[in-house]
Amino acid sequence: MMRRRIALITAVCTLAVACSAQVDGPASPADAAELRAAPTMLQAQVRGAALRFVEAYRATLLGGDDLEAMAATPLMRRFAYWLAVQDGAFPGEITATSSVGAVGPAISVDAGGQVVDVEIAAQVDIVAQPPGGDPVERSIPLAGPLRLGAEAPGTWRVIDFVRFGRPVSSAFVPLDLVYERPGLRITLDSFGSVPSWTFFVRIAATGARTLTVTEADVTLVDADGDVIGEAVEVSVPLLEVPPGRRIDGALSFEPLAEVRGVSLRIDISGTDDPAPLEIPLAPLAGSDTGP
Repeated sequence: MMRRRIALITAVCTLAVACSAQVDGPASPADAAELRAAPTMLQAQVRGAALRFVEAYRATLLGGDDLEAMAATPLMRRFAYWLAVQDGAFPGEITATSSVGAVGPAISVDAGGQVVDVEIAAQVDIVAQPPGGDPVERSIPLAGPLRLGAEAPGTWRVIDFVRFGRPVSSAFVPLDLVYERPGLRITLDSFGSVPSWTFFVRIAATGARTLTVTEADVTLVDADGDVIGEAVEVSVPLLEVPPGRRIDGALSFEPLAEVRGVSLRIDISGTDDPAPLEIPLAPLAGSDTGP
């Protein structure tokens, strides 16, 4: 098969970032003078916000926008959006339950008391029932510091939290990579590194042809073009994109030990297509970066 890269329109950010020590507050923080509540009241407010966060995460897995509504930053809103898209694409029925084992005291991490950390131990359990198949169970640990920012007295929103042992701020990275050719425009919006490598994509059929893709058409390849990683999940709505439509979804892989010489290959419309999209991962992640 002839292979060539589709033209890169934009490229922003990297695929792996270090967790910054800088404290990022909410998008519209409240005035510090407005937040001087009695310590007991403050702790009650933060505890309530922590419990609402766990419930919002559970509801988002069912396709809601609850976590997005609690988000304090653009990064968190983007993460919440794609979380809802990924699980909302499941073709069967999903049920989810949440449990909270502990919520610690609020600890201020900025001088004005507008940003606090609270240690939580929580979990969301999912049962996914595919059509005509056996149910699949999985658990999402939400254990670690939850960072909240105050946008008004008594109103706390989510800045960051720990999921599968990693802060979202370090495990979820905006990419904003756009590729196109006649009849096709594909955007790699974001990348998540836990629990799997997941590329959050937007595929648009800009011509008269229906675009198709299968799990076999989405792979990780080495420098010689040999497949070294197969997709473990391709969102069902991405399998067929009608003319004039734009569909969001996720492409997931088991993590590899390193990314040197590895590219993401997306062969839109099948193996006979003369120009599969190939995106080298090393320039995004750094040649010595693993999962």
